[in-house]
Amino acid sequence: MRKVLFAMICLSLLVSCTMTNEEKARELIEPEVTANLINPDSYEFANMRLDSCFSDSNNNSEYLAFALNAARLFKEYKKYMSEVEEAESKMAMYAGFHGYQDSYPALQYKKYKSEMEKAQRKADVIRQQILSLSSAIKSQLLASPPKHEFIGWMAVMTYRVETAGGIKTMTESTFFLNKDFTEITGQLTREDWQELQSVNITDFAEEFGDEISIKN
Repeated sequence: MRKVLFAMICLSLLVSCTMTNEEKARELIEPEVTANLINPDSYEFANMRLDSCFSDSNNNSEYLAFALNAARLFKEYKKYMSEVEEAESKMAMYAGFHGYQDSYPALQYKKYKSEMEKAQRKADVIRQQILSLSSAIKSQLLASPPKHEFIGWMAVMTYRVETAGGIKTMTESTFFLNKDFTEITGQLTREDWQELQSVNITDFAEEFGDEISIKN
């Protein structure tokens, strides 16, 4: 019995050692994918690209999480600032009449002034959240500047799944794994990447560049 058990352990270790990195990644990721599907049996693997992650690279999951949060907040901030500008434009139409307390133009001016102030307050809250987020990551970078160290893996996996309507669709997800392929440390969907890419970096830099600069 002991010989059989020993042989099974040896076989298990041998199989583990002979698995490729891609196979190890799939073995870790696929249970996570199928656990969140409407119809787990519909899952079909299509392709996977596996890349190394380094602490100072653009595929560092921690920095990508920061960037995604900042992108979402900036999108919301731009929405409120657009509302501010629209309200200010309408206020200008009635600016010469707001001294007449009960006139229609005065009431309209007050209405749009209230809308402008409300949108500005919301924008200020979001702005502060962006600055707080930036301050946290800046403090971390200043306390421990990133070195070019291997920190794990990024697996971009493409697969087919069945929707609630029974239609087969191709989807893609990015998973971040630790060095030993024993833990998923982060995940980005295709929609997450699209959100990241939708941010105008120039607009963001013009609005927050001086306040979030690492040189400050």
